[in-house]
Amino acid sequence: MNRLQIISGHLCPSGSSGSSGSSGHSRDVWRTECGSAGSSGPEDVLVVHGRRSAVGKAKRGAFKDTTPDELLSAVMTAVLTDVGLSADKLGDVCVGNVLQPGAGAVMARVAHFLSGFPETVPVYTVNRQCSSGLQAVFNIAGAIRSRSIDLGLACGVESMSLRGMGDPGDLSSRLTDNDKARDCLIPMGITSENVAEKFGVSREKQDAFALSSQQKAARAQSTGVFDQEIVPVTTRFVDNEGKEREVTVTKDDGIRAGTTLAGLKKLRPAFKPDGSTTAGNSSQVSDGAAAVLLGRRSVVEALGLPVLGVLRGSAVVGVPPDLMGIGPAFAIPAALQQAGLTVADIDVFEINEAFASQAVYCVEKLGIPLEKVNPNGGAIALGHPLGCTGARQVVTLLNELKRRGRRAYGVVSMCIGTGMGAAAVFEYPGP
Repeated sequence: MNRLQIISGHLCPSGSSGSSGSSGHSRDVWRTECGSAGSSGPEDVLVVHGRRSAVGKAKRGAFKDTTPDELLSAVMTAVLTDVGLSADKLGDVCVGNVLQPGAGAVMARVAHFLSGFPETVPVYTVNRQCSSGLQAVFNIAGAIRSRSIDLGLACGVESMSLRGMGDPGDLSSRLTDNDKARDCLIPMGITSENVAEKFGVSREKQDAFALSSQQKAARAQSTGVFDQEIVPVTTRFVDNEGKEREVTVTKDDGIRAGTTLAGLKKLRPAFKPDGSTTAGNSSQVSDGAAAVLLGRRSVVEALGLPVLGVLRGSAVVGVPPDLMGIGPAFAIPAALQQAGLTVADIDVFEINEAFASQAVYCVEKLGIPLEKVNPNGGAIALGHPLGCTGARQVVTLLNELKRRGRRAYGVVSMCIGTGMGAAAVFEYPGP
């Protein structure tokens, strides 16, 4: 693929005219007005605080019997309790969700009431597939910038135990006559194989990346790195004998500390007989929730609330559906340009590991040092609860930057099913 360029608000391969024709990768960039990196102004959009649940393995993990409204309520309540903010101060709540009917609109309102929020506080949901949790952050930030609200809660939740991904909904039979429309139904695992084949990402590189993810996540878990971001959730669990008991979940249960390269090499391809994408170098289907409190700087300071980060740039771009995994390679430069930063300026990149193939490609394409990528592991180890992931990444990123103890910059990014990528740039302003 050619060198990436930003041309008049469009993301294009080198040599492209900047048009969005079907033969190129040029796409519109979703833009926001963010303060430049390092600056400080009363209209800045600040991240006040964020928490997440542990991430459970779908169908067999700790949250397999937990409904998404309960998961969501736990994190919504925790965020406001931690900072001592009354729910009636919120101007809006946006929840990212993918699999619930209607993108979980009823589920979100139920969670809202289970959290003790007053009926006067509105709530809505958003579905941009794998980036839904990050899109919720974008939406609340946009409402703050437009002065529609002063404070808002951006959330994400998914129960992949209780809802599957197999039903695309009601679609026109004409989609078979349109190549791009038809490609939207390509299984995600096949898009991973497409990326690996087209860009020469070897099985060896994928397995090595997967091993690193597991090792980093295991180290982070064993040293308590995740403890400050995870909300303990007490819930019901039905064991293999049908006996129900109450459990309190405090640890991600998808991390496999005993993973070895030899073990990964033994796994068979999961999507094509001669492919390179396996269960070991792909993200895990999972259950989880996260919530992020955002506000206008002037209001946050007036209320004496803490500051965990500043949103400096955000972008969503489109890419070919059959190569959906390359989305971060296009979205990250767009968001960095908006923030006035370069790859070299960023301390930590949280890039969702939908598949090792696409994560490796994006990292190599942008020249990101591996030591800056997912320092505490990613979705291969932690799991990928679709609607939750973007919000979870924001929480994980900003806590990691805070541990650096100085001003630092981070990026959250992910590929998106049907061919898109999203990215956001955050600044931790220092203690």
